[in-house]
Amino acid sequence: MNSIRNLIITIVLATTGIATFIYGLVKDLPFGVAGLGVALAGISIEMYVRNKRDTTTASGEKRSEIEKNDERNVLINAKSGEAVNMIMDAFIVMAALLSVYLQLSAVAQTLLFSLLIIRIVVRPVVKRYYEINM
Repeated sequence: MNSIRNLIITIVLATTGIATFIYGLVKDLPFGVAGLGVALAGISIEMYVRNKRDTTTASGEKRSEIEKNDERNVLINAKSGEAVNMIMDAFIVMAALLSVYLQLSAVAQTLLFSLLIIRIVVRPVVKRYYEINM
């Protein structure tokens, strides 16, 4: 029953994603709309494949749950998350500098610099929270 439900959800989401992509291209909407359609279709297909591939052990535990709590995978995810945060910070700094160079509005510059400041302040708080609770 679950596999049929997952298949139906996948088909609906993939169809919606592809329709959004085509509509965005035909109506000449910003590329973000078409990209959203592709992303929606890709995510739905990926989730279906992941659920289809997920098997259970002899004790009835799902392998995905075991892998999610495996210490090696937790460490790999933490390290990759730190790398992604550094890359995002670099892109925000570049965008903020470009906003000054291109003389964007004060509102746009304020938003970019505020985002950078929020990331700088929030990251240590979140990291400390996970250190305490994990």
